[in-house]
Amino acid sequence: MARSDEFVTVDGIEIHYSAWGDRADPTVLCVHGLSRNGRDFDPLARALEDDYHVVCPDMPGRGLSQWADDPAERYSNGAMVETLVDLCDTLELDTLRYVGTSMGGGLGMALAGGPLADRIERLVINDMPPNPETDSAPEALGRIMEYVPEPPTVETVTALEEYFRDLYEGRFSEMTDAEYRRLAVTSARRTDAGRVTAHYDPRILAGEDDEDAEAPDPWDVWEAIDAPLLVLRGTDSDILPAEPFERMIETQPDAETVEIDCGHAPALNTPEQIDPIRDFFA
Repeated sequence: MARSDEFVTVDGIEIHYSAWGDRADPTVLCVHGLSRNGRDFDPLARALEDDYHVVCPDMPGRGLSQWADDPAERYSNGAMVETLVDLCDTLELDTLRYVGTSMGGGLGMALAGGPLADRIERLVINDMPPNPETDSAPEALGRIMEYVPEPPTVETVTALEEYFRDLYEGRFSEMTDAEYRRLAVTSARRTDAGRVTAHYDPRILAGEDDEDAEAPDPWDVWEAIDAPLLVLRGTDSDILPAEPFERMIETQPDAETVEIDCGHAPALNTPEQIDPIRDFFA
């Protein structure tokens, strides 16, 4: 079955998601990284669609999903957890398997250790520690704070593709020319002036300053997860360095692990990355 574009309004914000496979099959929910969108999961979803109903949303302010009028509130991690719970309720997803890359992995931990603990049957975390503010390398967070709020505005999609290559080559696992072209096309939007920029709201980091001080310790949440776990890590990742990765496994000793020769993050686009997820879900 081909990919379809679906839209649903969740708590006043229209959410776009790519849907793959037969809705009658078990659901896999795939959630992307901070400034990315659901189309990043095209290779994984295509590999899973014969056996699963794969749902790949664009989180608010990303891709084709609506931008928030109140970014400090709606782009916070707590608000995005609520968005995903409401999305699952709206789509009547009583049970699901979950794949989260980077930010999506953090949201998956919060969901599996919290409001969706009874629904997430298996959880895949792609290159994300429980608490990136303390676990990730400072230079990694500094890099994100530098480029995310000020994406370039260029004349052509080709120029935007070159920007993404400069940004992600050596960090993402290896991607072909065709895959970089797909990434650029699915990550581009025209400005009012007709130029091209990245397809997300530059204010997405505003929500990071509005976190709930009463929120539980992320490591306690990680330890509380009962669902079977698979953790993927880039061997050169500065978002998930070796020390917090080892602590994750010590805390959840039954978790399966896969390490990929790359930085942050494995692109989930090759058999060595996709097959372990397929086997884990089976």
